[in-house]
Formats: sequence, structure tokens, C-alpha cells
Amino acid sequence: MKISIDIFGAYPVLQGLTEQQFINAIEPRLIDIRNPMTGLQIDLFGRVNAVDLSQFGKDTEGTLKAEIEIDDSLLQRHQLTPAQLHPVLLARISKLRHPATGVMSPVSAHLSNLS
Repeated sequence: MKISIDIFGAYPVLQGLTEQQFINAIEPRLIDIRNPMTGLQIDLFGRVNAVDLSQFGKDTEGTLKAEIEIDDSLLQRHQLTPAQLHPVLLARISKLRHPATGVMSPVSAHLSNLS
């Protein structure tokens, strides 16, 4: 399953990061989440396939788009639906770690349409 997420509020704190650095900032947030139904830990939740920085820095909010791939077998194994995962995913991406300073920067994440 592919999910596209719009991330807002990354500017100016995360200004100057490359696509790979944003991927590296987002992916650790997808590890060790809690299953919203059971509370049990899920080790690897998903991977970031791509980050679109075409709008980043053109607005005052620092908008970027991340495409996240979640293995369908993970949903089946943990008996979850996409609707159950979306709030957990968005909550986990509410902070991103700056790769140079290690500071956690608060951001906003919203589901967007895949293009």
C-alpha cells in the first residue's frame, strides 16, 4: 500500500536538507510503532520511497510530500486496516530529527492524494 503525506512546517528549521536527508529523517519515525488495536509493538512499519521537495522553500510553511510504502502483509499479519493506520502514521511523523543537530523539529502531516 502506498500512502502520500504532505508535511508542513519544516521551514526554516529543516532548510537545506536534501531528499535523502528528509528520507533519513522520516524513516526512523516508522519504526517501533504501537498497534492501535492491541498496543503491541510493530518493529518495521514502512519505508519512504520518495520525497518531493518541489514546493519546499517556495512557501513559508516548508511543504514537502513523502511517499510511504507499507507492506500489505503487515496489515494482514496485524489485522489492521488503512483507516486504523493513518492516524498512527500521521502522529509518528509529527516530529522530524535534523540529521546534523539531532534536534526534533515539530511538523504537521496530512494525507494527500497520490499523483
